[in-house]
Amino acid sequence: MRHLVSAANSATWIAEEDGALAGFAIVEWSRRRGGISAYIQTIEVAPEQRGHGVGSELLCRVEGSARTAQAVTIWLHVDAQNLQAIRLYEAHGYGCAGREEDYYASGRAGLLYAKRLNTESPAN
Repeated sequence: MRHLVSAANSATWIAEEDGALAGFAIVEWSRRRGGISAYIQTIEVAPEQRGHGVGSELLCRVEGSARTAQAVTIWLHVDAQNLQAIRLYEAHGYGCAGREEDYYASGRAGLLYAKRLNTESPAN
């Protein structure tokens, strides 16, 4: 796992396995009423790497970046049909906070998941 890009308000993590791309994740944060909030733009895992902990590791890394930025909450959208991703987020303490119809395409709803971050936890 390596951290590829870091900016004042975002971070990108790249996962590699034997020199090949295994996955990547992008998180950004901004100040809102109530503190800094982070948004996971995407977590993508190569099909052959799914089920091997890559997504979980990427999720931990983006949460660590958000904590370092002093974010108090982190949130994301997930396709309502992506049960594997939903299980990952729920296993990491995210809760469903809403639903947006046609978020991904006509007839494909997006679920909004959110988690409160403990900024005193060690960053990854």
